[in-house]
Formats: sequence, C-alpha cells, structure tokens
Amino acid sequence: MEAIILAGGFARRLGPLGDIFPKPLLVVEGDTLISHLVDKLRAIGIEPIITVNKRFEHFFTEFPRVVVEKATREEEKPGALSGLANAISELGIDDDVIVLCADNYFSSDLREFVSSFTGETLVGIYYAGENPDLRPEEMATVRFDGCEKYPPHSRTFYIHDFKEKVSPPLSKYVGTGMYVLPRHTLPILKEYCAGGKRDAPGFFIQHLLERGEKVKGFLITGDWYDISHRSYVRIFREGEITERLEKMVCVSRQVEGFLLTLIILRSGGTMERKSDREELYFVLDGIGEVEVGERKQLIRSRDMMPIPAGVSVRISNRSEKDMLLIRVESLSESR
Repeated sequence: MEAIILAGGFARRLGPLGDIFPKPLLVVEGDTLISHLVDKLRAIGIEPIITVNKRFEHFFTEFPRVVVEKATREEEKPGALSGLANAISELGIDDDVIVLCADNYFSSDLREFVSSFTGETLVGIYYAGENPDLRPEEMATVRFDGCEKYPPHSRTFYIHDFKEKVSPPLSKYVGTGMYVLPRHTLPILKEYCAGGKRDAPGFFIQHLLERGEKVKGFLITGDWYDISHRSYVRIFREGEITERLEKMVCVSRQVEGFLLTLIILRSGGTMERKSDREELYFVLDGIGEVEVGERKQLIRSRDMMPIPAGVSVRISNRSEKDMLLIRVESLSESR
C-alpha cells in the first residue's frame, strides 16, 4: 500500500498568510499539519509521497518522497485530483493508495481506518453535529443508512450518496479528506482526469458512486477539522501583513474598536514591544518564554497574558516549531 499527501495548494483561504507559506506548514497541537500526517503514516509503516507546487517546494525539503508540480501560481495548478492522478502515473504506482489532504488535522491515528479497508473505496467520515466551526454546506456531505442520527449503527457503512458543497447538505456527516483508493480504481481516476482540470477528490467519489462502484465510509472519532475553518484563520483572512521578518510574521485586522494581530514566531524568533495601550496576548499554539518588565515565565498553548500600558514585553520562541499568538489592543483612548 502507498500513501499520497496532497499539499500542492496555494493557500488562497489563508488570505495574506498564503502569500508567505503553504497551509500544511501551519502549526496545530504542537506540530505542523504536514508533520502530523507524515508521523501517522510512518507509525503504520508507510513513508508517504507528498505532492507540492513549484512555488512552495522549498518548504518540504526535509521529506524524502516529494513530487513537485510545475505550477507557480493558482491559475497554473492542475487541481488536487489531477495532481494526484499525475503523481500516480509519474511514479508508476500500481497498488492501493491512501490519500490524505494536507489541510486537515485529526487526532486519531490511522490504524483503525486502514484496517477497515476491505478492497472497496474507503472514505473517512466525521460527524459535524452542531459544531459552529464546521459548516456542512461548505463541505462534502454523505448519505447512508442511519445518517439521520448519531452515532450510526456501525463505524463502517456503505455510502449511498456523496456530494461536495451542497445546500442543504445531505446530512451532518462530512468528508474528512481521507481516502483509500483500491488499485482497480486507479485507471478510472486516470480516465476521469484526462478531460481536464479536476480539483476536490470528493468529486471522484461521486463519480465512482455514479458508476456503480461500492464506497464505504469509516467514522472518524476524536478531533478533526479543516484548518481553513478555524476561527482565527477566518478572522485574519481579511487582514494585512504589517511586519515580515526572517523569524516573525504579523498579520493585523481592525475589528470594531480593537486591533487584532496574529503573530507567527519561527523557532528562535523574538518579538519585543512597548505600547502606550493595554494589550492582551493569547497563545494559540507553541511554547515560549515571555519577559514582562523584570519578570520571566514560560508560556504555552491557551495561556493569556495581559500587558499594562507602557510596559515592555519580550516573547521568545524556544521550541523547534512555530509559535502562534494573537495580540488584542484596544483602539479607544487610554485613560
């Protein structure tokens, strides 16, 4: 069995951040999205192939199996599905293939998912329920026996219908960007993509169902999300880059009477600041050290730090991974 991670996008949904680095390099739960996926595949004995675009290829040099698409901008990209088909043809793959979309995070490992594969196309499915961060009408949704309730009668089930981004959605069960394509479907994929640019892999699942192919779903438990649906990504999508250094990037956006700034500190990066306004820092992810005046302390994910007006603050990333913070500053006149 082979595995291919689709990481060839141009991060348009990241807004200004997408001009700097690709989505798979965002840090969540202590590591980058791409590293989480690679580690989960290595845990089941598979070294994955990663498809990337020409513009961002230098971000992926640490990985041994990388296929570089020729695209340097969105208009040149063949589409995720076509990129997958091209990689399979280029490498001469003739085996079952795990396919993972690199903009997704899930907390569970891959053992149960892969173990449930029985030779039929397999799709990872998640129950969105009433989670406000997950909007089924913006995602792929499925219909299967028992999809009107949670939990389903079994974690594995046959999918009757699968649609990308329809309103109303087919159900509250959504696709997760996790697939296993059986060897016998690869020629079908090649034929399907021969007609031109093909993007979301979910459209190929629709195609298989329309052909009468059997497609199974597997219920993913634990946490799962598409990074584009995280609230901070949505907020700063409309922001602008206000500072860009080798070890630090800042994106700011004014919301009502507040200035919000997303700060990405690279490993070894430091931010120093003294404001005439009160500020509040919230650590989204990572571990670092903060100095406020003469006081030092360790800070980590979900910590908050109020900084009085006129007091110097120095934040340093002491870890090997990026550190993400949000700074909130009131724009009202200081008293």
